[in-house]
Amino acid sequence: MFLLKIMRRLPMENENLSLSNEEFQKLRSFVLRSIGVNLSDAKRALVISRLSKHIRKKGLHSFTQYINIVEQNEQEKEKLFNLITTNVTNFFREVHHFHFLTNEFIPSLMTKQGKVVRVWSAACSSGEEPYSIAMTLESALGKTNMDYKILASDVNTEMLQKAKAGIYRHEEVKGISYDHLKTFFKLGQGENKGLFKIKENVQKKIVFQRINLVGNERYPIKNKLDIIFCRNVFIYFSKETQKYLLDRFYEQLSPGGILILGHSESIANHPNKWRLIHKTIYKKI
Repeated sequence: MFLLKIMRRLPMENENLSLSNEEFQKLRSFVLRSIGVNLSDAKRALVISRLSKHIRKKGLHSFTQYINIVEQNEQEKEKLFNLITTNVTNFFREVHHFHFLTNEFIPSLMTKQGKVVRVWSAACSSGEEPYSIAMTLESALGKTNMDYKILASDVNTEMLQKAKAGIYRHEEVKGISYDHLKTFFKLGQGENKGLFKIKENVQKKIVFQRINLVGNERYPIKNKLDIIFCRNVFIYFSKETQKYLLDRFYEQLSPGGILILGHSESIANHPNKWRLIHKTIYKKI
């Protein structure tokens, strides 16, 4: 009976920890300062569910203990960002963006012989977006003497590792045409049966790198860009952070370069810098 009472008092590994208002505000402020993500009150339950198990595994008993460690430990800070960032993506998501590149934007560059089309996928998650961009450019540029380079970045290091590997399950490639699968992927054999790996000739055109979009350090970009994809990211940022990013993106783009946002995102109050040219696609003026 005594042992049973002790066991009842011990927290289960999968049991969620309590998160006080003070702890949530402290964690929210830390995340906002660090990566710009605004954890609204609606995200409180998500924070509790995603972090509780990890905190218990570390032998800690409260969010306060965990926050104190995160503020001092870079590795733990990285793990926190990996756990709380949302990564919903798929190949050729919002396909009209890729149709626009194929039918309008890339043909407008064809007069620039020998040009290297430079693209930044600024929130690449597990890689589906930059690989979709690469497949689009491979097809659109065809046998021209033009080339392309893609920088793919994210703040989530676990997602970047998956992106670098370029290996996807059958259900993850369902949105890709048979011709594209045959052209750009290798089909796994034996123990890798059912897996698809992006081919090396495409993969080598992409550099994957961790970049904190709202950090104070300079972006690791030497040449002006033609295209920036930053889709479904602004929805997690405050208006002030959005303006900060728009100003930084503007400086990175070549004249006439384009910024592609997500379906529920838009640019307002910048008529002298950006012009809407297609659904959620803005041209640098």
